[in-house]
Amino acid sequence: MSGFAPLQFILTTFLPLLGLGLTVALLGYGAYALWVDVPQKLVLSRRALLVLCGVALLCNAWLGLRLYLSHSERQEWKDGAVHRASRERFALAQDFQYGELLIPAGSLVNRQDPFDKGEPSRPVALHGLEAVRFSQPVLVAGVWASALQINPLRVELAQDQRIGPLYRYDAASQGWVANKLVPALACKKGQMAVFQVPHIPYDVPAEVGKPPPDGPAARFLPSQWLFRNCEAAPPIAVQPANSGTAPAQ
Repeated sequence: MSGFAPLQFILTTFLPLLGLGLTVALLGYGAYALWVDVPQKLVLSRRALLVLCGVALLCNAWLGLRLYLSHSERQEWKDGAVHRASRERFALAQDFQYGELLIPAGSLVNRQDPFDKGEPSRPVALHGLEAVRFSQPVLVAGVWASALQINPLRVELAQDQRIGPLYRYDAASQGWVANKLVPALACKKGQMAVFQVPHIPYDVPAEVGKPPPDGPAARFLPSQWLFRNCEAAPPIAVQPANSGTAPAQ
């Protein structure tokens, strides 16, 4: 990695500037050679002139190639906008297993995928999940839910239910412990169940620049969530599906 930065500087900055600088200098020299008449006029040898012209031509060709590739990438990104949008907000065409959670067909999904380049066909993935409204009540972390929001984590309750065990933060142990005084709470339909989500360790360096595990291998483990409380709040906002090409199955 230590040698990559200088090489990148040479390819992206030095060579294009060298090409432009040589081009300007050669044009100035051409004007000088043609129209300036002074004693002891400085004249480059034919060989030196050919070498400078060759270096300028190669540098400018490299710059042109970079500009062309950059334009092609921008055009591909623009052309793929419809496909990316269709995979950001969509309804599942079939049941989908995401970690421990089985999301039923017809559920409305909102997600952001920084690894999606807009390919016309791409398998369904839920990494980058933001929110989902289920097509039918789903059992999530021991509660019946009609919708789920990831950040901040909220579970919209599908029915009245008693939820426990209840956890509280213990300053002495600096951790979450079961509340022995209030073992469970009676929560109402439409309220939000709030959970504490423990950190799931994984190999961060090994996943740099790669999409996280998805499908059944996803790090989505509601069985580990700790129930904290339920509270009144507006329904979870889940944007409608985008029109256009449906996500690949």
